[in-house]
Amino acid sequence: MPAHHAQALCDFIDASPSAFHAVRSGVAMLEAIGAQRLDERERWTLKAGGCYYLIRDDASLVALRVGGRSPADAGFALAAAHADAPALRVRYEKAVVARGLERAAVEAYGGPIHATWLDRPLNMAGRALVKGKDAKPELRLVNLKRPVAVIPNLAIHFNREMNKGIEYPMNSALLPLVACAPDATGASVVGAPSYAWALRVCAKELGVEPQDILSAELSFVDAAPSLVWGEDGEFISAPRIDNLEGCHSVLSAFCVAGAREHSQLAVLFDNEEIGSGTPRGADSAFLRDVLARIIAARGGQGAEDEQRALARSFCISVDGAQGWHPSYADRFDEDYAPVLNKGPAVKANANQRYATDAVSEAAFKSWCAMAGVPSQRFRMRADLAPGSTIGPVNAALLGVRTVDVGVPMLAMHSVRECSGSYDHDYMIRALKAFYDSYAS
Repeated sequence: MPAHHAQALCDFIDASPSAFHAVRSGVAMLEAIGAQRLDERERWTLKAGGCYYLIRDDASLVALRVGGRSPADAGFALAAAHADAPALRVRYEKAVVARGLERAAVEAYGGPIHATWLDRPLNMAGRALVKGKDAKPELRLVNLKRPVAVIPNLAIHFNREMNKGIEYPMNSALLPLVACAPDATGASVVGAPSYAWALRVCAKELGVEPQDILSAELSFVDAAPSLVWGEDGEFISAPRIDNLEGCHSVLSAFCVAGAREHSQLAVLFDNEEIGSGTPRGADSAFLRDVLARIIAARGGQGAEDEQRALARSFCISVDGAQGWHPSYADRFDEDYAPVLNKGPAVKANANQRYATDAVSEAAFKSWCAMAGVPSQRFRMRADLAPGSTIGPVNAALLGVRTVDVGVPMLAMHSVRECSGSYDHDYMIRALKAFYDSYAS
């Protein structure tokens, strides 16, 4: 039978087609346990044992459970993940029309595997800012929740060599087909303004006029639902497992952890897939500023207590790991190739593409053992360069000891990825052990 949290993860992914939706899904989990919202613009009063959260720019989230002692004396137990995923970002004001067929203009967000986006139904989601009743724009989340586009492949009859490899230029071959109409520009009468498909559809969904949409961040995403599959429900097939699995495991563990002497934080960053260098990304002052304010609100006295708190803290950076692929076994170092459903993988690299060191790896393994969870190790084959994640960036900015971990997965950055359902349970249990026992 599938793992306990497998369907909950699928539901979380389906409710979170963008980082904006992922944050909203996370807020629902936090408010269900009584967490109260903080505003960055206001003064904070934080009570021991209290549970709080704050949002930056609709796409990053920090959840806090205040410890019984000052952070300067007990430190922070932090677990962090990123909520964004590779996608096709919509150039929503542009129409590409030819012979009555309209395609949407797109550009790549992050590093998607282009070929996987073809010949499948696509949904559109994101956020839009619309004219409000006064001068302040109104934020609206967009999720069409239905197939609205397809990127059709070229028939093999026009390229008999295509199975030997083909490139898909973003500005031509990867433009989704979205509409077929006598007037695909959107003009209904002579002299009426024309609007691209994305604006027309978004406006209709929100119940406004196209000209009332002031700006938007919209992406195409896979329209098919996430699912648990396999003879015993041992696998998950879903879009954005990288890294909504990490987000859901961090939040799930945080929500069931108990209050302790140390303070506990769950953090979701945006923009990891494009380098993290934004105000809502890990390579910013966001988290350090939040920690400084928590320390001050709990009686900390300036820079020295901030340094004491950070020196007593630990961070688990949760992001997907490359699972051993039976069809491409030669791409892996077999001694460092984690297998699906065998437990979370500790990710390490000699050039610090991951933040893991010997001490942080040993610490994470101890929490896994405490939770009765198996663990594995991942290192890229020595002649191949791995990707990176929020761990090294966050560790450098905070000076906090950090370990990079993730559940093994297949087809990372494909429009749909594959992971083991039991690994998600394992990760939640390991993170809960960390939250509960860190100070001890």
